[in-house]
Amino acid sequence: MSTSMHGNLDVAELHRFAAEAAILAGSYLRDQALLRTQAGGASTSLDDSIQIKENAADIVTKADTHSEQMITGLIKERYPDHKIIGEESYSAGEEKRFLLDDDPTWIIDPLDGTVNFVHLFPTCCVSIGFCVNKVPVVGAIFAPILGGLHLTNASGTLFSAAKGLGAWSTPIQFPYDPSILSPPASTSAIPSNPSLKPQPWQHAMPLPYLPPQPLPSDAPKGCLYLSEWGKARLDTPESNLSRKVTSFHNMAAEIGGRGGKGGMVHGVRSLGSATLDCVYVATGAVDIFWEGGCWEWDVCAGIVLITEAGGRVVPSAPPPQCLSDPTAPIPDADLGGRLYLAVRACADTEDETGRQAQDRLVREVWRRTVPLNYSRPT
Repeated sequence: MSTSMHGNLDVAELHRFAAEAAILAGSYLRDQALLRTQAGGASTSLDDSIQIKENAADIVTKADTHSEQMITGLIKERYPDHKIIGEESYSAGEEKRFLLDDDPTWIIDPLDGTVNFVHLFPTCCVSIGFCVNKVPVVGAIFAPILGGLHLTNASGTLFSAAKGLGAWSTPIQFPYDPSILSPPASTSAIPSNPSLKPQPWQHAMPLPYLPPQPLPSDAPKGCLYLSEWGKARLDTPESNLSRKVTSFHNMAAEIGGRGGKGGMVHGVRSLGSATLDCVYVATGAVDIFWEGGCWEWDVCAGIVLITEAGGRVVPSAPPPQCLSDPTAPIPDADLGGRLYLAVRACADTEDETGRQAQDRLVREVWRRTVPLNYSRPT
């Protein structure tokens, strides 16, 4: 893709900037986590900096806030005319409408998986997305403690993508050396494959990790399924929590069980980070991510990774036209719609194209899950 595809925006440079900003913020988060281990563990000073947002499952720490301030400062310095939507600044106010317009806009989650971070569970990350005309164009996601918490020999993982430039995974050693994001000595893709995009920097590995695999004919049987318990914990029959539990049960149950809705998936996983859920669909490790209640900062960067890796992101509940006509085209998910279903890249077979296989899997997931009820003011 030419870097002029989005007007005067240099997409490759935006990609590199987003990656560096995510790494810098993630390095700060790692340092904060290490300070806790040196102070004696999780019961020490960080507890004083935890604040409850909506309930005890929805928290924010001073680390979230400072991470967002770091990223915002870097954006304002480099791109002063761009707009910014950040989770913590948004959540601190009362504005819950979809604020994104057609202007170049950065969408930031300074720490996705805050509960995991507090417990030092490794699936937490920084997520930075960039949109133009309400379309996600660039995404950078940095998971700083996936490699463990060690003073030496530690690493995090950067997952990044840009529209038309591919999706990538890059190991980042600590302390961070900015030269790791320098252009590679050769512009050829690594490994050598003419279908791959040029490598953006040294050590970047293209996603998905393996060539896309065919979808099983009886999918979702044999698929790995990701979904989160979420922050809504109302215990009533029609609550989103109850709908999720029913959906988990349907997807996991034996074929023929649950009134014919049993999906017999290989496994049901919850990572505590919707952003990293998207990442593992992009890597090809996960077949299905089904969710509701997320916000745009949870999925913006991940959508770029998934689509650049050949996957799809559609609404997690069937839109009216798909209910009335099973052959109707399946639309992409609305970034601000709070309902997301992602499926991995699929290989073509003699019987169907990869896209047809993705559509088949989407409809099978819709048949077995209960639509979630999340909305926002208009």
